[in-house]
Amino acid sequence: MFSARNLKERLEARPFRPFWVCLSNGSAHEVPHPELGWVVGNRIFVATPVGEPPGGDYSVRELSVLHISRLDHAPGLPAGAA
Repeated sequence: MFSARNLKERLEARPFRPFWVCLSNGSAHEVPHPELGWVVGNRIFVATPVGEPPGGDYSVRELSVLHISRLDHAPGLPAGAA
């Protein structure tokens, strides 16, 4: 079982390693940079770029910590990649 503390530790780790939040419904949400994930209570908010950078918009998903089945490191992404 995962907790908000586990997620905060991942987001605050230095060097940061990009990861995926995998949910019990089979969906997966990438956190490629520590500034694109926020933990509030028992929720994690994950921002996903939409459109062309720079100045692109972001879509934000609200995910329940209770539905996290695993956290996977994102293969092929360097630390701190956005």
